[in-house]
Amino acid sequence: MIRFDRCEAITSGMVATLNIRAQDIQQLAQTLSGGNQQKVVLARELSRPLKLLVVSQPTRGLDVGSMEFVHRRIVAERDRGTAVVLVSTELDEVLGLADRIGVMYRGRIIGELPAGAAAGEIGLLMAGGKQEET
Repeated sequence: MIRFDRCEAITSGMVATLNIRAQDIQQLAQTLSGGNQQKVVLARELSRPLKLLVVSQPTRGLDVGSMEFVHRRIVAERDRGTAVVLVSTELDEVLGLADRIGVMYRGRIIGELPAGAAAGEIGLLMAGGKQEET
């Protein structure tokens, strides 16, 4: 049984939290801007218990406040024990969120680095360089 009052309360809360710019909560997602559509998808996916969260470019096109919210939610999911796979071309985002960093080159993972790895080392791998043996 659907409790529409509860659905509206949850939706209103997520719209306010993520600063989704819509005329009202009844507005169709397809009529929103791309960044606001992305926020709607994030709100839906983060509104339930998860075992695995895969996010690809989670903050592309979002404003700074929404980016910070998304980052906090990703970390909160990780802290709850959810396995998180972050795919991002934003090096600062990867360095700020990742516990381990896998670097791909030409469709293959060519290196794995710990959190806090130097940007230069990651850049070398991204360009197809070899990872130093330790």
